[in-house]
Amino acid sequence: MLAADLHREHKLAAADAIVYATARHQGAELLTCDARFEGLSGVALFPKPAHG
Repeated sequence: MLAADLHREHKLAAADAIVYATARHQGAELLTCDARFEGLSGVALFPKPAHG
């Protein structure tokens, strides 16, 4: 139940917690542009470019 623990611990949406838990379980780095994952271990954040 890693996803449920991550959901509670990091206040992630259920779907985000499942994605994050899957990456951690597989020993993979999570690549994302979703700022909700900022600061989490094992996450590489690629911010979306600002539109002017």
